[in-house]
Amino acid sequence: MREWLDVSRREFMQRISVGAASAAVASSVMAKSISADELRDHVQVADSGKKVKVGIGLNYGPFNQPWRRGCWRLVKTVLDGGGEIVAVRGEPSKDSEQQSERQLLDRGIDVLCLGIYSQESETAFIVDEAKKRGIKTVGFAVPVKDSPAVVEDTWGTAMVMGYQIQNVLQRQGTLVQTAEDRGFYTPFDMEGDLLELMTKYEPRMKVLPFMPGSTSTNDQISKGRENALALLQANPDPNSIQAIVSWWWPLTLGAVQALKQMNRKDIKVFNHYFSDQFLGEFQNPDNTIEFSTDTPWHIMGDKTGELALALGRGEDVKPNVYHVPVTSITKDQAAKSLAEIQDMDKQAIALLKQYGG
Repeated sequence: MREWLDVSRREFMQRISVGAASAAVASSVMAKSISADELRDHVQVADSGKKVKVGIGLNYGPFNQPWRRGCWRLVKTVLDGGGEIVAVRGEPSKDSEQQSERQLLDRGIDVLCLGIYSQESETAFIVDEAKKRGIKTVGFAVPVKDSPAVVEDTWGTAMVMGYQIQNVLQRQGTLVQTAEDRGFYTPFDMEGDLLELMTKYEPRMKVLPFMPGSTSTNDQISKGRENALALLQANPDPNSIQAIVSWWWPLTLGAVQALKQMNRKDIKVFNHYFSDQFLGEFQNPDNTIEFSTDTPWHIMGDKTGELALALGRGEDVKPNVYHVPVTSITKDQAAKSLAEIQDMDKQAIALLKQYGG
């Protein structure tokens, strides 16, 4: 799986878009955009002899394979650095996530990892309580009050996706976006908003109303198929829709199933997030999936684990927000990416099952 593709005109435009987003982020005192190589360079955390206890909620569900890979590398990094993991198993929702974090405050931890659903304002009270108890905090995929955090490059992802769609469609046509329900996972909302804004400035393009896709506690593949079938039945004219943009892989698979059922080969599909099921389908030449972006959660987990160890050992860690790079592939790269993902998932399952994951 490549963080960047070989350079072509399209990839050059993608790099420009990500660079612009990174430059905007870097201008903030409280934010830092960091390269893939920098993120991979492990922080040399001073060993003070203290066994740092890091608390993490394992709230991912069966569709949250990217999240699980991030948790795996976070846990592995802490263990490799001589730390100890204290985990609470939960469900993929804001309520369960916050409940897990509150439980961890009573488990004798030194550092609490917060994420991935609840935004800074929603967990500020948990951070305040942690501070009273002398517990440090770090954000995993979300910003956290007065704390360092490692997050997705949400705006960069949307720009990479947007320019790719515009180039493939030659800046004309109608598209529809789908993701989990609005408000469930904030980055999906942000990406959808930016793509719609980008499309607004293309006079020959338009975006149909957002197509919701339920939540991670439901069968999202079936829901994606159901939603896409309703969309296709409401728009039977082959010229009515040119693209479906899915920000969540189960909904992508559902849409592909609907397209096959309705024999609609005229609609191109664009996806965000890798999974073994998605990549297995992506490499099939009989579908119309064109392109996929991804977030390297394994890199996010590495960096979060390093920050947690440094915080737990009393180092001066600035409350910077680190952004991981954007990954993107085309159909010809799906098989290679699938092999890499399957290897990571195998390791993730083996390690996290020791903590109830």
